[in-house]
Amino acid sequence: MTDPVPDGHQDINASVAVREAVGIFDDQASLQAAIDELMLAGFARFELGLLDPAAVQDAPPHHLADDPTVQRKPYVAPESVGDAQGGLIAGFALLPAMGAAAATAGTGAAIAATAAVTAATGGVGALIGGALVYALTRNRDRGIAAQEDAGGLLLWVRVRSAAHERLALDILRRNAAHHVHGHD
Repeated sequence: MTDPVPDGHQDINASVAVREAVGIFDDQASLQAAIDELMLAGFARFELGLLDPAAVQDAPPHHLADDPTVQRKPYVAPESVGDAQGGLIAGFALLPAMGAAAATAGTGAAIAATAAVTAATGGVGALIGGALVYALTRNRDRGIAAQEDAGGLLLWVRVRSAAHERLALDILRRNAAHHVHGHD
């Protein structure tokens, strides 16, 4: 049993309706063009949602577009993905090199040996980081391909007003989205 909410106070557990514009794209290039235009028009990254690839097996995208329980994931810019990939490779290259340097530090005679060990271990670390990046990128690409095969890439855009919704719907349509509409 829950306590009644005092007059003039909002129940924090109450569900709040969020208005969204939604569209389905046939390919990733059209989706990215729409996202770029939305962001240039003042939409924030947190207002954009994509279909989680795990949800693709449940139903075609036009059936999922208005389902508030469907799994979504936040939009991540390609630049951020590239930054993360570079960080993985550099991090795996740097960690073994730092370990080798720490192990041989403190003696002047070990400087040449440290340089050789650092180069070798850093290269191995970079290969491991590169393999991890390849696996993660391949998994992401498979998820996108599965969505395209299932009927398209879903994009939800949170809107703040009727004018904001009209702008979002117009941008989605201009960028080749279909099944474009607004919903609560």
